[in-house]
Amino acid sequence: MRNVLAALLLFAGPALADGTGKKSFAELYPPLPGVEYFCQDANGTRYDLGQIICISVSCQTWTARCDMSQNNTTWRKISDGCPSVSLMTRLKALG
Repeated sequence: MRNVLAALLLFAGPALADGTGKKSFAELYPPLPGVEYFCQDANGTRYDLGQIICISVSCQTWTARCDMSQNNTTWRKISDGCPSVSLMTRLKALG
């Protein structure tokens, strides 16, 4: 009889505890913050995924979109040239 009573007290003790002072799993291990994905141009300006810009490199210009490639952000070429870039803007970019 004593063994049964001891077993009940041993196993029922944690079940009857009110849990004060114990932290839940979510409190002990909070979720990690979300990862920010963005692209940068040569000047360090940040662009969100999906934004479209004009890129000029050594007399060449093209329209590019900030996109994902596998697990990295990248500039994906959409078309040659930029509709709003004039010859004067290209010359200023070279100088």
